Amino acid sequence: MAALLRHRGFALVWVAGLFSSVASWLLLTGLPIYVFGVTGSALTTSAVFLVELLCGITLGSFAGALADRFDRFRLMSCVAVLQAAVVIPLLGQPDRHHLWIISVVAGGQAVLTQTFDSARNAALPRLIEPAHLVRANSVVALNISVGRLVGGSLGGFAITSDGTRYLAVGAAATFVIAGALIAAARRAAHHAAAEPATLDRTSSFLTAWRHGLTAVLRNRAVRVTIVSVALGGIAQGLFVVLFVVFVSRALHADGTLTGVLRGVQAIGGVAGGLVVAMLGARFSPRLLMSLGATTFALISLVIWNGPTVTRQPQWYIGLFILVGAPGIAYASGAFAQIQQSVPDTELGRAFGVYYAIFNASQGLGMAAAGLLGDVLSVVLVLNVQALLYLASGAVAYVGLRSVRRQRAAVRQRETVDIG
Repeated sequence: MAALLRHRGFALVWVAGLFSSVASWLLLTGLPIYVFGVTGSALTTSAVFLVELLCGITLGSFAGALADRFDRFRLMSCVAVLQAAVVIPLLGQPDRHHLWIISVVAGGQAVLTQTFDSARNAALPRLIEPAHLVRANSVVALNISVGRLVGGSLGGFAITSDGTRYLAVGAAATFVIAGALIAAARRAAHHAAAEPATLDRTSSFLTAWRHGLTAVLRNRAVRVTIVSVALGGIAQGLFVVLFVVFVSRALHADGTLTGVLRGVQAIGGVAGGLVVAMLGARFSPRLLMSLGATTFALISLVIWNGPTVTRQPQWYIGLFILVGAPGIAYASGAFAQIQQSVPDTELGRAFGVYYAIFNASQGLGMAAAGLLGDVLSVVLVLNVQALLYLASGAVAYVGLRSVRRQRAAVRQRETVDIG
């Protein structure tokens, strides 16, 4: 990890991403708390999450296309400034009759965050040597866990009798700092990673978007990765909804334990990111994806079936710390797999597809959880969730191994033909 941070351009991008993640978690935590406090309605509160999800699904691939059309560093800086501007309406105090303002802010932030993340992921291969991509992605993935720990904790405190004012000020200031760091990173990189030399701006945006998506989806390695990600997304959607039900019905605990368990996952995520950063170069992206998903599934099976043995909170706190680490390994492997499989000029669109598919599959899982949670045993449905993670790992391992063998066979035939 220390070797990565000696790359000044990468270090600045990483720190900028950390500030951006903290600001995003401030809003992700604070806005639902405020909406529920004003309305007292779980349905209205869930609408905030639904707006974010729908915006990510419908506009995600367009957000990724921007990263292939413009200077990626400038794009990230502009996006960070726009994120700061979008929260300005929260400086007032939206009441129950003006909650559409919060919906607009939440939806705008979802699209802008996806644009920032797609541009950052697409820029990494031009900052870091291919051999270090897995480590770089694991360090970047740390931002999600640290952002949840810091931003998630502060989000609740930022909601006061003054409404969303302090939340807006904190998020805006943090986004501005992120934008300034990205601008510094661009200068530190001496423009070498700022923009692909072969970037095509002669065609219209929609034409480039369509052609880029077609090219990305023709890539077999990307298709296999996306299928694996989609299975994991459905499983994540099931978890988001049914986790709360599990704590209540299976563990007979209240919301306090629910919050603790969600929080300690971030501890495992930080630890997992550090481990992958140190050891990640020893594993291929395919192996990291399969190990991450399989380990996640096995720990999940122990958690969901644990109440037959014990309901002691300490046991589940420990397990939820552990379950945070495999997710970092999986995400690091998936990002590196796409970065190694897609040309630089199409990387933004590839990550746009990645985030759009993940959001859509997560939405499908949430819908399924809502339909099945009151009809079937919550433990039964969550066991299916764990099996979906097993399937995700199997698809990554078997499918990407087949892709690798196919490429080796093609190279061997080309060598014979040349000879």
